[in-house]
Amino acid sequence: MTSRENLAVILTIVLGIFAINIHARSWDIAIAIGREVEFLAQNQTLIGQAKLAEAVTLSGVAYDDITRTMYFSDVSNKNITIFSNDLEDKNFTLKPLLKKQSKSYILALAFDIKSRTLFWSDALQGVIMKMHVSEDGLPEEPTILHNLTYQSPRGIALDVCNSHIYWVNSNNTNPSIEKSNLDGSNRVTVIKEDLYEPLAVAIDHSNKKLYWIDDAEGLRIKIERSNLDGSERELLVHPKRHQPVYLALDHNSIYWSDLVHRAVWTIPKDTKFDEPRMFRSYQSTHDADPAGIVTRDNVGKVECPVNTNTTQNTNPTNLSLDERSYNNLITSTEESELTTETSKHCLNDGHVGEKEGTCQCRLGFTGPYCEINLCHNYCFRGNCSINSDGLPTCKCNNAFIGPRCETDVCKDYCLHDGQCSVQDEKPVCKCKYSQGSRCEILGNTAELCEIICATERVPTSVVTAHCRCPEKNRLAQMVIAKEENEYSTWLPIFGAVVGVLILVIAVLSFYVNKFRKRPRIKKRFVVSKGGVTPLTSRPQLPDNQCEITIENCCNMNICETPCFEPKLCVAASGANVSKKEEKNSLLDNMEENSW
Repeated sequence: MTSRENLAVILTIVLGIFAINIHARSWDIAIAIGREVEFLAQNQTLIGQAKLAEAVTLSGVAYDDITRTMYFSDVSNKNITIFSNDLEDKNFTLKPLLKKQSKSYILALAFDIKSRTLFWSDALQGVIMKMHVSEDGLPEEPTILHNLTYQSPRGIALDVCNSHIYWVNSNNTNPSIEKSNLDGSNRVTVIKEDLYEPLAVAIDHSNKKLYWIDDAEGLRIKIERSNLDGSERELLVHPKRHQPVYLALDHNSIYWSDLVHRAVWTIPKDTKFDEPRMFRSYQSTHDADPAGIVTRDNVGKVECPVNTNTTQNTNPTNLSLDERSYNNLITSTEESELTTETSKHCLNDGHVGEKEGTCQCRLGFTGPYCEINLCHNYCFRGNCSINSDGLPTCKCNNAFIGPRCETDVCKDYCLHDGQCSVQDEKPVCKCKYSQGSRCEILGNTAELCEIICATERVPTSVVTAHCRCPEKNRLAQMVIAKEENEYSTWLPIFGAVVGVLILVIAVLSFYVNKFRKRPRIKKRFVVSKGGVTPLTSRPQLPDNQCEITIENCCNMNICETPCFEPKLCVAASGANVSKKEEKNSLLDNMEENSW
């Protein structure tokens, strides 16, 4: 076999291994939101999205750029906590990697391509775990890298140039940022002072910088950076009312997900104290909150600076066999991606570059075939154009502002029928019958009535002014008359009801008072002491008769037993008889002479 044939066989083997299902880079940023994943370009263009039927609430995201495999953690799934997915699988079917454990809450993932190791932090168990995943996707048993008792590990990040892992301890009683080797050795504390609750961490390999988010006490958060050893610490941005969760970097920008606004924010990496810009909002499109973010710039082939601590490894002759295989794999993958693009047809007036062999797109288009229009659905309420840097910009319609004209600043801004317009990206009100920056101050009654009477439309908010308009304006008078008629109708009814109630109360009071003053019934009887028949009239009483007055008897007649003892007759003068005998005689006489 000739050398030419040998070269052809070798080339065929290489292409068969690395060029199958390999194509040019199609997305820059991936964001997990609920059970979906969105793939976007750096200019905010949505490239694609996938819904994962097996997932519930995705959180951490990691990516293997060699096998084109994405890893997810799920904080709400009852059976599986870590999935993997081959992006070449168009069905986007998830493959379980780690079963659900009790008291497990995995928030952050990181994947090391060189050692093919998946790392994750478990906030509830207080551990950082690792698991080797082979290229065919078969995982080994997970092992504990660090047992962080009495700590709360959250975000993690890998420094692939120095083979370090960084993590944050979010326990606000003892917060810190630490690092160690990938095998768990040489654990040290990088940042200790002036931390409240660090939540996420990221590594900028090209500039050898450490970035982190601190949910500082109060309304503001902090995004800071330092050297990898914690020196030269500096504050980058200090925004209000954000609740950050995840942090990611690419060559130019910083990204973080925010639960308050349900959005992903961004700022340039090389500036300080700039107002953050909303990269993508999910407030009206999703019920879930944005979670993990992964950028291709930070997980693909990382260009380590020459003057790092691993300078000796940049010499191919000093690399181990595995490291040389890893570098060859990266190079072959990139070369194969270029090879598969040489014969393509470029769209939208793009052309194939003679040296690069890929489509060279004109401004405003991107993608492997120049098939993506950067202005497509970019501006919400405005016209899109491409600037000199090849990026889309929006010219917003009236009352809308923002990078993508997504904010209506005039919504509910002007009060009392004021007209709103935008000047210098700020709302300005033109008031009709009020004053103030938002037309919140009503004018005096005279001026107000003049304005009302000059128009045929009477604002309902000022009807209570009771303006008396000329004959030509009937509408205001009709509104006022209607209001007065309502008063004149209900007032007599209310008065009549009150009068009836007063009459009823007076009648009841009269009868109650009458019953309380009933006269006491009295009956008088004349009886004889010597057996003489009782008199029916009332003559002059002789000495042997007396008159008895009986009040309140039990049956209102002469009772056999009076309700109370009657007063005894006065004894005849000169008679020497005791009171007891007189009483007995009286009672006997009553029994004999009863009728």
